[in-house]
Amino acid sequence: MSQRHCPKCGERFRVNVRTCPFDQTPLVEPPDPLIGRTIAGRYLIEERLGQGGMSNVYRARHQVIGRDVALKFLSPEFAQRERSRARFLREARATNQVKHEHIVQITDFGETEDKLVYMVMQHLVGRALSELIAEGPLQVARALRIALQVARGLAQAHELAVVHRDIKPHNIFLIHEQGQDDFVKILDFGLAYVQQDVRITVRGQTVGTPAYIAPEQITSHDVVPASDLYALGCVLFEMLTGRVPFEGLPTNMMVQHLEAAPPRPSTLCEWLPRSVDRLVLKLLQKKPELRHRDAYHLAEELEQVLREIPDELGPGQPTAAVTSPEPALATPPPGDRLLNRVRIYERVMKDVYRTTPAPEWVTDAVARMSTLVREIWVLRGHMQGLVQKATAQEQQAAQSPAVRIGYALDELARDASRVAREMDSVRAQLEAAELQVQGAVERIAQGVGSVPPPLGAGQATTEQEAAKIREVMQGAAGLAQHRKLAAELKDQLQARRREWDDLRSQIDQLKKRMVNLHDHSSAEMQLAQEEVSRVERQIQEKLDTIAELSEQLGDHFREQASGKAG
Repeated sequence: MSQRHCPKCGERFRVNVRTCPFDQTPLVEPPDPLIGRTIAGRYLIEERLGQGGMSNVYRARHQVIGRDVALKFLSPEFAQRERSRARFLREARATNQVKHEHIVQITDFGETEDKLVYMVMQHLVGRALSELIAEGPLQVARALRIALQVARGLAQAHELAVVHRDIKPHNIFLIHEQGQDDFVKILDFGLAYVQQDVRITVRGQTVGTPAYIAPEQITSHDVVPASDLYALGCVLFEMLTGRVPFEGLPTNMMVQHLEAAPPRPSTLCEWLPRSVDRLVLKLLQKKPELRHRDAYHLAEELEQVLREIPDELGPGQPTAAVTSPEPALATPPPGDRLLNRVRIYERVMKDVYRTTPAPEWVTDAVARMSTLVREIWVLRGHMQGLVQKATAQEQQAAQSPAVRIGYALDELARDASRVAREMDSVRAQLEAAELQVQGAVERIAQGVGSVPPPLGAGQATTEQEAAKIREVMQGAAGLAQHRKLAAELKDQLQARRREWDDLRSQIDQLKKRMVNLHDHSSAEMQLAQEEVSRVERQIQEKLDTIAELSEQLGDHFREQASGKAG
């Protein structure tokens, strides 16, 4: 239900009343009904920041800790659709379980009593990568460092089975943090595909942005982590050259993603080294299996290339440091204006009915208003305790063991990626050695077949016969060497396999711990949200009742006053 608010005291009312029952100020319809509203008892919405395809984002003030947050609401037209609501909440859950410094932090999410679905995120001060690219190509090292941070964030998300599906410059935000001007935060996991959650995933649906979409997304195959790497390759290409790999209308771009070979970045910007060409073109391979094995592998290659190139290579300009504004003081809570307003009605009643008793319904209405005000005081005190508890849960979650587990998970997964690549290399060497063994066996068999039968006594071996015998003996010696090498490679492969199995076992244990911690935290958060919503609903119902009583009493007192005047 839409709400009208008092521009003087800020109270909101869902009932159709004309004036504020507390200060008699005419109520107005706000230009944006969410501005000035408090969500979950603690997030006061102060400013609209932007609008996306499915959602609206606002800046809000956390009323307990005095910190700005970003509130993201699902657009009303989508909030009515169950699938859109599920996708939006899935974004919150997916991002909330990934605790990485390069992924925007989700601190809270839920649904209001009037069916507004929301999530609470870090309020970031900075700019989107798309704004930086609009100024022209970046210095090579700067572009690679940004891509490296994105790769590190995606690595943990992929390890937790979360694929972003829409990596693009608009979803990569740059802030000033940890002494860096280009500290990356990956935004908007709204299209994220949680691989285990197949109940609300539409297979065969193409999702993504045409300029950055991977070929397998276009052909509606299952999206894989390598799809994010392809998109990141398009973003890196754009950072280095100032344009995307394929240009044109969306349909034309999709056809090129499927069929056309991307240009080498150095053909557009001659200062780019061949190592950068190789890295970008590997990311832009049409087949996912030809790209980097995973985001950890990509991060290693980015680090290697960064070590090989000078910082000043390229045309980009340094970015000015982005500083966060000083936080404003939290708005103090209103005093006892509710009870003061009731006292005014009591005085007006006495003035109007000086000589005669007031009607019973009037005295009952004034007494009822006084009781409601006191009940609201009690509920708001309870709400303050709930909000303090919810805030403590937020802060505890931000410092939970899940964050430390995330770092450990990164280290183990990086080692597992390295061992898996070593296994691939040893496996290829083993296949080659086994082919050599097979070839040696065939050559020996042919040689043995061409050696004449043993000579009789007193007969000399001819030179040709001796040569064939030596050839067979040499082949036998070579076969022994090939078999020895193959055996050594099998041992190496088994050792790598044991190491990989051990790493994956440790990773699985950490992931289970993270899931358990996340589930426990989410359950506590859900209970807190339900209790806050229940108290909010009670407070709003009482405020609405006060507004209705105030409207009735105001009309009655004005009639009495005009009658006496006549």
